[in-house]
Amino acid sequence: MPTWVHTSQGGFDRRRYEVVELAEAPAREYIQANHYLSGWPPAVHRFGLVDLQAAGGGDGQVVNGHLLVGVVVLGVPMSRLALTRVFPSLEPYSEALEMSRVCLSPSVASNGESFAVAAALRLAAGHGVRGVVTYADPVARLRTLPDGRTAGSPHGHLGVIYQALSATYTGRSSARTVTVLPDGQVLPARSIAKFVAGDRGADGFERRIRALGAPARPAGADRRTWLRTALEQIGARRQRHPGTHRYALAVGRNRGERSRAVFGMPALPYPKWEADRRPSGAGAHQPSIA
Repeated sequence: MPTWVHTSQGGFDRRRYEVVELAEAPAREYIQANHYLSGWPPAVHRFGLVDLQAAGGGDGQVVNGHLLVGVVVLGVPMSRLALTRVFPSLEPYSEALEMSRVCLSPSVASNGESFAVAAALRLAAGHGVRGVVTYADPVARLRTLPDGRTAGSPHGHLGVIYQALSATYTGRSSARTVTVLPDGQVLPARSIAKFVAGDRGADGFERRIRALGAPARPAGADRRTWLRTALEQIGARRQRHPGTHRYALAVGRNRGERSRAVFGMPALPYPKWEADRRPSGAGAHQPSIA
């Protein structure tokens, strides 16, 4: 679990940071450059953590004259049921959303994640959001970023920042089989479905598969058949996933607003690392967490 550290000893100093609403372009750019999942989810609200003591420079993104050091994204999950099962009293896609990305720079001291998420949810409450579902992937996920850095976790995540925010743990999502690309990225089922249907983003999806060594798709070729063959040729593998840890948070600026979130699933004990899986230095800051 994260350990509180006083600001005089390098701990997180909330006076140095502010969370602001973001347009899609800067939020998307930051996530694609820094998160261990390279894809951009369907976003409804986007929030940025800015460093008030850093003016940016170099390759850093600047928002309102300050360096952008983190992004929180609330969006639409693949299934409406992912929201209605957890928050049956809330309107999905408006009152209830998924927290689909949380990513902070390594420059932000430990405990910054919980500050950024809490502040983002307070802003979201002003838009009528009353409940958020979020997930922590216990399976190791790593991605080499464009600048050579590595994002993700070699051990997976339990969702310790959500536990720090007293989120309700509702168990794991359904176990499933996922497709893992040669670069270690999981191919989202949503992306596959959009490509097969020829929806928006299908061309970009195809370019991604071709960049990994797949041949060009012949004109008029069946998309599903081409994709199946292409994935075999580039060495993609099928992997059984045990399900992600699911957390739920009531959102509101006061108790009355938060009371709108009636939980449809029982609260369960928080998951903990097994002794033989606990990473050395567990609780150390990891920038990409969700």
